[in-house]
Amino acid sequence: MIKGQIVEWFDAKGYGFIEMPYSEQKVFVHISALKNRNRRPKIGDEVTFEVLEDNRGRFNAHNVARVGGSPMSTSMLFSTIYLFAVIIATMLFNGEKWIILAYAFMSLVTYFMYAIDKSAAKEGRWRTSENTLHLLALFGGWPGALCAQTEFNHKSKKQPFKTILWITVIVNIAVFAWTFTPQGHAAIGELVRGIISFLR
Repeated sequence: MIKGQIVEWFDAKGYGFIEMPYSEQKVFVHISALKNRNRRPKIGDEVTFEVLEDNRGRFNAHNVARVGGSPMSTSMLFSTIYLFAVIIATMLFNGEKWIILAYAFMSLVTYFMYAIDKSAAKEGRWRTSENTLHLLALFGGWPGALCAQTEFNHKSKKQPFKTILWITVIVNIAVFAWTFTPQGHAAIGELVRGIISFLR
């Protein structure tokens, strides 16, 4: 990785130039090349990057990351706080302990599904359906979905995908809260017993 500094940035157009140390050569950088876009780039930002030559012989920056990292996005912060809240609520109010593991597992699966879909989009391969991503989010994978959207900048602004995702978040949280009611606790217990009986 090469280290440099953004010396020109045209925010309205979403591109600028990086200057490398000990060199007067400037490398073109487009905002899509940034790994994390929670904050818009600005002149003076120190970055690390890779240089690739395009078909016209021009040098472009890729895999650009700000030195020192970026602040956690609101979505990632929300996901982190929620998962801690799930753990605390489950322990304090005698909730179903397996739900914690289910959230962790589904979030990891969803995160990697977003990563695979992002890679497929770049390479023109078969894509994961949006319905599949929404179902994964609905069944507890939404923290992983929000983190993946931020990390890969994938489907983070697309509509109505974004709206539907947040609907799945609200529904999932509501169902989790319902599991602490007598009716919810009984229903979850019955579901678990049914699954165990089926597996036997």
